[in-house]
Amino acid sequence: MRILLFLCVGASLVHLGVQDYSFMTVTIPKNMPPKNPNDYSLLAVGVNLDKLNSVYENLEETDSTPPPADAVTIFLSTLKSPANEKTIVISTDFNNPTAAKTKLNNYVTQHTSGKIKNFYSDFEQTTEAVILSCADKWKIPVSGGNSYMVQLTGEYNTMTNKEIGFTMIEIPKNQFMTLLYIIPDEGKLASVRAAANKMNLALWKNSMTRQVVNLTVFRATLYVCGTMIADVTEVDDHQLIKYKQASRMSVTYP
Repeated sequence: MRILLFLCVGASLVHLGVQDYSFMTVTIPKNMPPKNPNDYSLLAVGVNLDKLNSVYENLEETDSTPPPADAVTIFLSTLKSPANEKTIVISTDFNNPTAAKTKLNNYVTQHTSGKIKNFYSDFEQTTEAVILSCADKWKIPVSGGNSYMVQLTGEYNTMTNKEIGFTMIEIPKNQFMTLLYIIPDEGKLASVRAAANKMNLALWKNSMTRQVVNLTVFRATLYVCGTMIADVTEVDDHQLIKYKQASRMSVTYP
């Protein structure tokens, strides 16, 4: 059985240097075998927007530490190059927005096993850089268990909310992405799903503590991409930088 779910979250804002996440949530289908109390779990993926912004800001620092090549891809205007020569970038002509859109959409599709298509709708000619982080075939958890279920055992950041009625476990992917496995108490799916908005997810994540976990959960494979677009314009001899962030997730079971 294969089920494909999509959710896209986008935002446009001025960067204030405050850690910010773009959260996406999906519900594990209740009709998947075998029946068990965790049939109604939610998956939430958080993309760290602030760290994506920081990658762009550090391009001008000669002593900056380039991010791992398997964690992020940098598309940079053909008119600019990073100060640190060790930073790997893909030169992109944003003066031709149509060609740039095709180039980046093809990249996302190729790096999410074809599950995420047409991620970018358009670019401005003022676009200077795009920072992209992709997760392809991110298996949760990575091993063990049968076709549909798996034993989640080990030390994880976790928290329990007795008022709303759920337990949440964090499984990190890299410095840019993290998974939140949300397991509602019996009969609490509706209230937990209603409460799982961006603000609450951020608050819940910040209240986590390291604990030993031993739990049977659904196996899932995630395909995720998060992006930061920097549009730079000249205003009264000053550079005005407008940041745009967007993210999308696709999930298959098992």
